[in-house]
Parts: sequence; structure tokens; C-alpha cells
Amino acid sequence: MRYLGGKWMLAPWIISHFPAHRTYVEPFGGVASVLLRKSRSRAEIYNDADGEIVNLFRVLRSPVDSRELVRLVRLTPFSRHEYEAAFLLSGDPIEQARRTLVKSAMGFGSNSVHRRTGFRPGFTRQGQTPAGDWANLPDSLVQIVDRLRGVIVEDRPALDVIRRYDTVDTLFYVDPPYVHSTRGDDSRYRLEMSDDEHREMASVVRQVRGKVIISGYPCDLYDAELFSDWQRIDASTHADGGRVRIEALWLSPNTLQPQMQLLTEVN
Repeated sequence: MRYLGGKWMLAPWIISHFPAHRTYVEPFGGVASVLLRKSRSRAEIYNDADGEIVNLFRVLRSPVDSRELVRLVRLTPFSRHEYEAAFLLSGDPIEQARRTLVKSAMGFGSNSVHRRTGFRPGFTRQGQTPAGDWANLPDSLVQIVDRLRGVIVEDRPALDVIRRYDTVDTLFYVDPPYVHSTRGDDSRYRLEMSDDEHREMASVVRQVRGKVIISGYPCDLYDAELFSDWQRIDASTHADGGRVRIEALWLSPNTLQPQMQLLTEVN
């Protein structure tokens, strides 16, 4: 699913830096790009404060509701009319989840869920068509439903979730909204974070017993002030429009050497 700040393409690189853990928590879950690509942990917690996205994952977690959602997506044509109609709110959770998927797949850019970016009928950089991707989505949803079995879905303030699930065996993958100074004004999240809120987040994660990995763009706020004593690892990625950006991970000092094979987590 295309979503502002989503990490689907970067997920294997991010996961390669994960230490061993028993509990895995995403306080700023978004569309769970990393969670969906990692091996299962004993306990997994997904959280996001965006009610529309949380609704989608709650529908996907329900055996009955998810089957109906897949059926409806199969019946939905890739059309401008469907895209425009998807911005009307629905009181039915399953129909609202379908509309969320329509906005994500049929709109331009990574922020198409939250704002009208325009209908995109053209080709992707890989030569695929958005309509073809939409036709394949139902099968992908079936796989997502299977992966979400056993995942706890929360809808709470991120810092409350961090405090609630903190143990010495917890790994927090923290992917907050990018710091304002690192992005354009047009890249706006539905729920933003000010610099002071990033400072508050840093104060909390620096006190937890668990291990913490934070995603973001390099910036003075993180590098010089909040996480200057944490290890930083960089990777190149492409933002909207094909721009090359540097994505960074900040690893807490208690984060051990990464383990490429994470299946040992459930042993």
C-alpha cells in the first residue's frame, strides 16, 4: 500500500539491523510496511493514531470482514469515478477500508490517502500499470491477512504504547513523521509532530529498557541534539518524483549486532 513515509522498499535493509527480541512494537505503524516483511516475533504490536488506517488493519484482522473486503476489492474497477467517490466517508468499516485502499492505489504520490492528489492512470517507473497493481491487490491482501494473525492492533498515543509494552526483550521500531525541516510543505501527515514533540518522544525512548531503532531523514535536531550518541546508519532511497534521499536509522546503544535471520525470535 502506498502511504506517506511508507518503508516497503527499505524494509529488508531496516530489518537487517534488527537485534534479537521477543516483543516487537511499531508505535507509529502507518501501513506496517516493516512489520509485514519481518519474521514473526512472540508478541507483535501495531499502533497508529490515524483512525482511517487503524480501521483498515482492524478489518484485515477479522476473518469475516477481511474476506468481504477482498471480495469488494475484486469487484472494484480501476476508475476515476471510484477514486473520486472514495473521499466520501462511509459509516461501514469494511466499505471505508475499501475506500482507503482505492485512494492509496489510484491516486498520485505517497500522500494520496490523506489528500486529493489526482487520478493516476499511467505507468510506474518499473513499467507496470497502476490498474495492473490494483488487479493483483486482492491476492496480496490475502497474504497480509495471514501475516496479521496474532498481531495486536492498538489505536493510542504512540508514547503511551511505548511505555505500555516496554520490556528488556522488546524492540521498538519507531517511524515518526519526518522532522519538518527535512521535507517540503506539501508532504503533510494527517497527524503531524512539532520539533518539541520529537523532543518529547526522544525523552521517552531514551529511558526505555527495550531496544530502539528510529527512522528518519538526517537532520540537526536528531544528529546534534536528540540522538548524537546513538549509532546512525544511512541508505539511499527515492522519494516522490524520483528524488534521491538519504534515509537514516538511529540505533540505541543497547541494540546489539544485527541478525539477518530472525526466525530465532520465536524459539
